Amino acid sequence: MDITTGLQLLEALRRADQAETNLTASSRAAHRAVQAAADALTDITHCEQQLDAARADEQVRAAADLLERARQTYIDSGRRRRSAENKVHRAYAAARAANRELGSLYAPVARGRGTGGRGRAAVAASVLQELAAMPLELIRAADALAIHSSAGKDSLAMLDQLAAWADQAGCTDKVIVVHCDLGDTSEWPGVRELAERQAARYGLRFIAIDSEGGLLGLTEKRGKFPDAARRLCTSSLKRDKANVLLTAIVTALGLDRQAVVINCLGIRAAESPARARKLPLAIDTRTSNSKRLVLTWHPILEWSETAVWEQIATEGLEYHPAYDALMPRLSCVFCVLAGYSVLVRAVRLCWALKLPLPEKYTELEARIGHRFKDQYSLADIVAEAARVEADEGPLTWSCGDAIRAHLGEAAAADYALRRFALAA
Repeated sequence: MDITTGLQLLEALRRADQAETNLTASSRAAHRAVQAAADALTDITHCEQQLDAARADEQVRAAADLLERARQTYIDSGRRRRSAENKVHRAYAAARAANRELGSLYAPVARGRGTGGRGRAAVAASVLQELAAMPLELIRAADALAIHSSAGKDSLAMLDQLAAWADQAGCTDKVIVVHCDLGDTSEWPGVRELAERQAARYGLRFIAIDSEGGLLGLTEKRGKFPDAARRLCTSSLKRDKANVLLTAIVTALGLDRQAVVINCLGIRAAESPARARKLPLAIDTRTSNSKRLVLTWHPILEWSETAVWEQIATEGLEYHPAYDALMPRLSCVFCVLAGYSVLVRAVRLCWALKLPLPEKYTELEARIGHRFKDQYSLADIVAEAARVEADEGPLTWSCGDAIRAHLGEAAAADYALRRFALAA
């Protein structure tokens, strides 16, 4: 399959999915309208009974008024029901047309492939898998690539890989490195500056999106901390703001056709069961529309953590010193998804760096009356960190400890030499 055909199929898949979603929504709306009409008819019967039972003039007038309102509600609900039913008919026709269009586009390339009888989902998976296996063609076909960088190890490895592919494809001008800056009350010092230096190494355009208040501000505004089920820190502080930038990017392109934009994320399947279920390439139905086809690309989805560190060490890539303090991820200082021992280490690292964040967060926790996690509070974490410090002393680390921990002493020594050579 050539890249042009593949992208046409993805857009047809998007339209078919959207049409199916519209049909489902209109069917539910029609069901609600029918139920409202039935409820209004029940109200009319009840009001008629009240009117028949009324004796005093005042009771008769009141019952008559209620009956009139019930009859008007029934008339209005009937109009809504007919309108909803018409929308269902139109949505059904649109869904049928979208599926026929998809079928006619897929038929020429389907011969000998098969879909395992799973319909549209199988077609989507097949097309996406095939396009993900041709990274250079994908980059050339895109109008813009947004590499979302946290400045962490996985973002860094992804950036290095994509920069190499974009260079081979002759398309580095299409690439934008996007960093959502959560501020000094959420992130470790120097994260934004590091993300910018990482992009500058490849001569790529860099855009930082500021998030007012960060995790601390979001929690104070809501009166509770996010959790694994309600990761509002990701949606509100990162995704929603990045989508505003996406609109600006497409507008700046000034195309008279649908733009193809690829959002690149450095997630790995080994990180969690949820991420293991993701595909290397997916259609972002939330942000795609007639003006833009947005794809989400996970270029290092199948990489192991060791492979990430090998890439960093081999290429002499600059990573954040929090990793040398053996923090496993460069997330928020106090990430709601982090485990107990990681949070204890984060508190100790804050103390070593003389950051006031443990005090800020525990004070907020006490003020809003909501625990950081159901199982334990941040105050519990701070108390445990103090106990560990009393036993072990202050947290210490050395440059290259992350490489040393993952790849060994020889790799750490080689990495130091590469960093020195790059700085010279």
